[in-house]
Amino acid sequence: MAVMTGELLTKMRRAGGLVTWMLAGFLVLGAPAEPLSADDDAPARLLYVHREDDKIIASNVLFNRSDEFRLSAQESVEQQLTDNAILVLATNRRLIAYSVYTASWVTISLKAGEELEQFEAEDFSAFAVTSKRVLSFNGRAGQWSETRR
Repeated sequence: MAVMTGELLTKMRRAGGLVTWMLAGFLVLGAPAEPLSADDDAPARLLYVHREDDKIIASNVLFNRSDEFRLSAQESVEQQLTDNAILVLATNRRLIAYSVYTASWVTISLKAGEELEQFEAEDFSAFAVTSKRVLSFNGRAGQWSETRR
């Protein structure tokens, strides 16, 4: 009969632990889910928007609050996109985003002569392509990122 070395015994213990974790995972995945009550469901929509002259009001259902943003003089909204958790606006001067997760407004200025070519929003993200940059907005982090073209 062979004698087990310390290294072989350690490997067997690790393998046994892995099998235990895998078995626990299968049991959890196979367990029937509890039905959700009406109180457990997230609202179907987390954001409502109201525009009035140079004022934009975001009604944040997630945090039960409203946040206001004022456009600067001579600034006009050219496009507005809203999805479940974000609002993005393209003005003649900048891109403006609001996220229900951060309850904040985040802007990024357009460069001189920069033209908006593509503008999309879905769930908690936004995407824009301009004549000079590719931009994306992460609503969970509340930040714009940009890459030059």
